Amino acid sequence: MSDKAKRAVISIAGIEVEVFQLPTGGYVMSQTQAAEIIGNHDSSIRRFLGEKRLKPFTSERYESAKTPIEKDWCSRGNRQTIQSFSIDVASEYWTEKAFTGNVKAQALVVACMQEALQRRCDTVFNAAVTEQQYERQAIDTRKQWEQDREFLKDAHSAFTNACIRFKFNCAMAHDEITLAVCGKTAAQLRELEVIEGRSSIGLNHIADNVVLVAIAKVKIQFARYAKGSICNRIIRAIKDTKVSV
Repeated sequence: MSDKAKRAVISIAGIEVEVFQLPTGGYVMSQTQAAEIIGNHDSSIRRFLGEKRLKPFTSERYESAKTPIEKDWCSRGNRQTIQSFSIDVASEYWTEKAFTGNVKAQALVVACMQEALQRRCDTVFNAAVTEQQYERQAIDTRKQWEQDREFLKDAHSAFTNACIRFKFNCAMAHDEITLAVCGKTAAQLRELEVIEGRSSIGLNHIADNVVLVAIAKVKIQFARYAKGSICNRIIRAIKDTKVSV
């Protein structure tokens, strides 16, 4: 029996990922690749593991390992070893980065969660779904999430620039828009744990992406008008974008 890890490639929401099976049967990933998948440098993983090891009773779980791997000409760089961690810890790393605002991590985590839930539902109801169908759905979910987030950033940037140009109070205008679209201010929504305030995109919606996109549409339209007060712009924007309130 080989004392080296076996290599294979899986697809996660359209992203090819190397995984390795240890002689003990456990699964690990390369730390470098886990970081690259979400656009990070592997130094972010070292910081992540270092912070986790400071916590009592969990330090062993977050130990980094240098894992020898079987020779494979398809392997990245024809390596002999990888700096690895378990797939459980890799999942936790992606999830933590998703919570801190990494859009690629958010998209990946959402796609994986939706696929896992879909599989369980299909199993209990004996639905005939192929692996290709699951993967196609995961790809679509990931790409849609990333596209929506880019749209949100663009919308918030346009909105902020308009507020600066016309000397509006940005926070006040932002609250008026959320109130008009959602029936509650941003502060009230945060108290309900519906949204999490983030300066980079204005609102980082957790539960209802449709509502968040609706707010972004109103923000973009709000910024396009050459004149008008905050209230007048919002009323016009809701009418012009046909957003339901």
